[in-house]
Amino acid sequence: MRPSILEYLQRHGWGLLANLVPTPGMVYTILLLVLAYGMVRRSRELQLDLPRLTTDRALESVLAAAVGAGIGTRLFYLLTSGAILRLDFITWFSPSTGTASWGAYLGGVLGLIAYARWRSLPPLRLLDAATSIAPLSEVIGRWSCFLAGDDFGRISNVPWAIRYPTESLAWKAHVARGEIERSALTSLPVHPVQFYLMVNAVVVLIIVTLVWRRWRRVPGVTTGAWLMAHGLTRFWWEFFRDPAAGGAESGLSVSQWTCIGFAGAGLAILLVQRRARLQQNQTSASAV
Repeated sequence: MRPSILEYLQRHGWGLLANLVPTPGMVYTILLLVLAYGMVRRSRELQLDLPRLTTDRALESVLAAAVGAGIGTRLFYLLTSGAILRLDFITWFSPSTGTASWGAYLGGVLGLIAYARWRSLPPLRLLDAATSIAPLSEVIGRWSCFLAGDDFGRISNVPWAIRYPTESLAWKAHVARGEIERSALTSLPVHPVQFYLMVNAVVVLIIVTLVWRRWRRVPGVTTGAWLMAHGLTRFWWEFFRDPAAGGAESGLSVSQWTCIGFAGAGLAILLVQRRARLQQNQTSASAV
């Protein structure tokens, strides 16, 4: 999609604007900087409770999460797609091999937990700080998906449907299914799933921000709220994803089952924390 955008701008005399269209790599660089800034802000909000979470350690935690996300996004794709059995070991690390955002979330969480253990920080408190800004990764990161043309939606005639250019992933999928001829200049119009997920992430960001502001002193509440909000809201948007881009041919897709897993994990965390608070209150009352 990015080459088509650049060509359009050049053709209409807006060549200077072409410099503002980022590459996928630039999008992820911007994302990393935004998340680093967000974690520094969150660390300052936790200074009274967690004086060990300094600015330097907040930045280190972002790096740990980024490393975990990088490994997780590739590994999740290899496992869920079965490519880990089809491809040789060297090809696992090829740029052309697919990735999955769910693996980035899972890998990022594991990276943060490992870092918290290393620095003797409470893992849940660190996860709360991270998950309070986690939706930003989708708000910004989905631009890379749009520019690369992946995660495209099902064929649609809605007014805001988009067409992808020749040799794009959507075009290839439509050609393979016999829905268009190889001479077609664009794909059929499809749902812009990337933008659906961006808007959804903004909603989730508002939810977890409100939870963070009220409940950040209670470990696990923000993390549980993010898991539930992200899982429950994203589940429905996955129905618009094309099967060639990870949508389900029938039943539920891998992403939707993962959504259910996220929501279930979030609910479990909230219930466990609620029970712990109730027991603590009962113990305090008995002591009085």
